[in-house]
Amino acid sequence: MVYEIEVATKVSRRDSLKVSVAFAGSAALAAWPVGQLLAAEHEVLHRQLRFTISLTNPLAEELPHQVLWLYLPVAQTPTQELDAVKVSMPHELISDALGHSIVKLSLASVAPLASKVVNVVADVRLKSEPVLSSLADTQDWLSAERFIEVADARIHAVATALKRPTAHETAHSIYDWVRQHLQYAGYVADDKGALYALAQRRGDCTEYAYLVVALSRANGIPARMVGGYVVDRNMALRSQDYHNWAEAYFDGAWRLIDAQKEHWLAPAEQYVAFRYYRDAMLNPLGRAHRYYMQGALEVKY
Repeated sequence: MVYEIEVATKVSRRDSLKVSVAFAGSAALAAWPVGQLLAAEHEVLHRQLRFTISLTNPLAEELPHQVLWLYLPVAQTPTQELDAVKVSMPHELISDALGHSIVKLSLASVAPLASKVVNVVADVRLKSEPVLSSLADTQDWLSAERFIEVADARIHAVATALKRPTAHETAHSIYDWVRQHLQYAGYVADDKGALYALAQRRGDCTEYAYLVVALSRANGIPARMVGGYVVDRNMALRSQDYHNWAEAYFDGAWRLIDAQKEHWLAPAEQYVAFRYYRDAMLNPLGRAHRYYMQGALEVKY
């Protein structure tokens, strides 16, 4: 099926960019195999993640045809599998080219000033060691993108100074440099990017991740920014706990690099990925970090 969607105008971590895109839905998550990725040689942890979404009509008139698009944990990554999803209202589960898990909630109409609460429960399996895999197109994760200014001379100068004999050593050098040279600024609503982080030597988790990705790519190491949650038990997720980190591909796998929390490779089993950041419009959420409301309902998540 193909969706024609228009995404809202702001680009903070709670909003997205206005564009028109076509999105081809794939099979529901229920069709995906479970248990094939997380092999038995490493301990598998089971985590249940819960969150509540409140939808409110702020107007004194009925709102027809409201649609909420929402990221869930990625179905399969080198260290996680989405085992099951429960949503307290009729819904559709779809995927995109990067394997994102997306839930579509459609409301035919919402009465004036009415509210609706939606409960979501996701069961995931996590492991500490990533599954080894080949990377089909390394160039796909090496080029410059929005907020990842790989071609900038200032990025290249630092990247060159941090280069070491192997990709593993280079990635560790980048991790050390970023965690030592950036000052954590607390939550910042809008993305600033790698070049901002390098120039200002400060930022929130997003800027730490962008800079690690940019320096890695400048050194020929495939890298990407990830959004999600860090969990060490079954948890009720809160919006303020949403986190960004980097992953770099070396030694045959995508590996955790979280310079802001000072986590090098571990504990990978505590990181639950919801979104891989790309500049391309791959699904109905556009550039929204967590959800996109197609309509006038107010969303609290």
